[in-house]
Amino acid sequence: MCRPLYKPFIYRKLDLKHGSIKLIPIAFAILLALSSSNGMAQDYKIGPGDQLQISFWEDPTLNVELKVGEDGMISLDIMGQIEAAGKTTKELQEEIAHGMSRLKREISQAIVRVTQYDYLYLFVSGQVRNGGRLTFEQIPDLWTVINLAGGIGESGDLSRVTIVRGGDQTGRVEVVNVAEAIANGTLDKLPKLRRGDTVDIPRTPGGIPSGDLSSRSGAGNYIYILGAVTTPGTVNFEPEMDLLQALAAAGGYVENADLGKVRVITNDGRFAQTLEFDLNKYMDGGTPARYILRRGDTFVVPHKGRGGFLGLDWGTIATVAGVVTSGILIYESVKPNEN
Repeated sequence: MCRPLYKPFIYRKLDLKHGSIKLIPIAFAILLALSSSNGMAQDYKIGPGDQLQISFWEDPTLNVELKVGEDGMISLDIMGQIEAAGKTTKELQEEIAHGMSRLKREISQAIVRVTQYDYLYLFVSGQVRNGGRLTFEQIPDLWTVINLAGGIGESGDLSRVTIVRGGDQTGRVEVVNVAEAIANGTLDKLPKLRRGDTVDIPRTPGGIPSGDLSSRSGAGNYIYILGAVTTPGTVNFEPEMDLLQALAAAGGYVENADLGKVRVITNDGRFAQTLEFDLNKYMDGGTPARYILRRGDTFVVPHKGRGGFLGLDWGTIATVAGVVTSGILIYESVKPNEN
């Protein structure tokens, strides 16, 4: 006869020192399990300005929410001052539990959660919709940061994004061609951002609009098709629309289209990625498998032998930059709640 491997409603802890069995409420046991299984939170080093929640299931009257001081210290009743900065939540909760158990014998566990991250921050300025100071648990990639700042404005120039370094590299300046990385599918090669950096999106020369299509009513229901097609621009998004159906909706491809290097820029969760397809093989043999486009995707068909990169002219490059940014953001705002 099989025995259950666990008790469904309680977690039992044997207290050998005091010769008794304590029953930990399931809610706290789950919280403890989640705390110790969250790898990202475990790796994060607490810093000045972070908001912490500290809980003691044995004595909830000691529960507290507090902010890490600029000196990296926190203050707890009974224990007094504790250095929190530079420690993970696991390290800090172990130190607190150990210290509390010496002062109050019934305390054996503590849970530390970061409820608001303030230590890891960046500044985003220039031609973005919601610039300013952004804070993170982990600093994401450059393209994600631009999107979190609301995406580029109408005259934003993604070909000359400036990173002004902070911290121990204060004053160092890097100019990055994000538009090229989008078109070439090399977003993962962009420079890594660090705490205290400033990302600035400059204006296009003469303030010429970058081709941002976000002002279109209902833009979230479109797919954007650019490059060597008969009618580049937007086509209505339809569920189960594949590459060939979208191409047909744009009037088909023109004579000098490079169908072997078609790109789709898509939003996968919070991050954008670029996929490459050989439509010649797709049409001849059905390989790779049928790819279904998502709402807000950008479909780029390059020209053969044209200047610029990926066979696109420089005006189209600006359009790609604006379209991708706005498309991703609009998709996020209009997609139904999956929960």
